[in-house]
Amino acid sequence: MKIYLVRRAFFTFRKKRSYELDLAGKNCLERMCENLDSELLDGAPPAGEKLVLYPVFPFLTQEEVARFLSVQTGSLRFRGGFLERGGAFREGSGPSDGLFELSDYPALCERAYRESARMFARRGALVEEGARVDVTAVLGRGAIVRRGGCVRGASVLEEDAVVSGDSLIEDSTIGAGSRVESSFVRGARVGRRCTVGPYASLRPGTCTGDNVRIGCFVECKNSTIGSGCKIAHLAYVGDADLGENVNVGCGVVFVNYDGKHKSRTRVGSGAFLGSNCNLVAPVRVGEGCFLAAGTTLTRDLADGDFCIGRSRETIKKEGAGKYLG
Repeated sequence: MKIYLVRRAFFTFRKKRSYELDLAGKNCLERMCENLDSELLDGAPPAGEKLVLYPVFPFLTQEEVARFLSVQTGSLRFRGGFLERGGAFREGSGPSDGLFELSDYPALCERAYRESARMFARRGALVEEGARVDVTAVLGRGAIVRRGGCVRGASVLEEDAVVSGDSLIEDSTIGAGSRVESSFVRGARVGRRCTVGPYASLRPGTCTGDNVRIGCFVECKNSTIGSGCKIAHLAYVGDADLGENVNVGCGVVFVNYDGKHKSRTRVGSGAFLGSNCNLVAPVRVGEGCFLAAGTTLTRDLADGDFCIGRSRETIKKEGAGKYLG
């Protein structure tokens, strides 16, 4: 018997029709098109015997449809479609649980993520209970997504990568043996044996080499970070290219925006950027340079240069009373 799938929404939520709501990386319509040998129609189905389904049964399989048809006689109307075999229609039950109301969505969503976890387990990766991984993601053998982690879209976790805490990985690649803890990684690529977080944010266009440390409250955007770099905490790296083994101290800011244009900063391999430095783009720091803490850099440095750009302290003996008294 011919099966037709007809678009029909039972409700709308945040401007999305019911069959467009996400279920672990695929919506209801996409899942039914993949699961069933059916024809998707935009209009009325043709005359004759047929099974017409609305996109409300995301987990319905061909085997379940066959069982449903085997026990039905005559024509049947049910919530979510109808079976036409001639004669008068009678009312009956549908072939599966469906997405008819917003209140149905949470349970179906949980089922989708449970099935996703079982699929990845069969492939040698572990998705703990309470973690959410889209079926569109790729997890290598030994990869772990711990409770609270979320992996979405076209993300890839290579072998033995670990995502923990309340991390969100979206359309990103996490290299083999790397760890991401309680951080956001969107549109980025993390190399092998790296550590990210906690509370780091890697925005689109970020790409790291191997053995990189990106620590707590570090934000990177549209930047290339060479192998062996260490950005331990509280820094912003935006529109920058870092060579290998660069140390970025606490509080360093790559000043990439002048109010009208974004500009890039380039830092050579082996450079040391002390704490609380500002690098005002466009600027180049040569290989092996040392930028002293508290410096604001506005000029290029040649390889091996030492730069200090802060005022000397003025100390007035016993002058604190003027301000504290």
